[in-house]
Amino acid sequence: MDYKYIEQLIDRYFEGETTLEEEHILREFFAQNEVPEHLLQWKPLFQAERDLATAHLDKSFDERLLALTGEYHVKAQRIPLRVRLRPLFRVAAFVAFAIVIGSAVERSSGTPQEAATNPIAVQGQDELDADETTPLDIRSAELTDTIHIN
Repeated sequence: MDYKYIEQLIDRYFEGETTLEEEHILREFFAQNEVPEHLLQWKPLFQAERDLATAHLDKSFDERLLALTGEYHVKAQRIPLRVRLRPLFRVAAFVAFAIVIGSAVERSSGTPQEAATNPIAVQGQDELDADETTPLDIRSAELTDTIHIN
């Protein structure tokens, strides 16, 4: 008997080119009692596929599996809003701390903010007369250079 068609199907099966009907033909062929000797090496493979296709779990499978592993229940926890926002509170506290420290350092440096931005006003205040009402008399203020060239 010539088994060329079955051999071709086996080749196509291992290349992944068979259809479902052709795979069914192979399983039915290897389910027979009489299989040629040169094809006997493939019989366990196709019989295992046939057995696995008809295998089903019984109803007690879940119960036995849970008995082996133990039953664990995970309970969901409610996390309050204040706990969820705690990282943001920490960041806000750090920013506020940095601002307070920065302003304290700026105040303790000894240079007032107005003097740093307007040096003419500081120099002109020394030259004010007691009877003048303006903080700076531009007419009488002299600008002097503080850089000395040697």
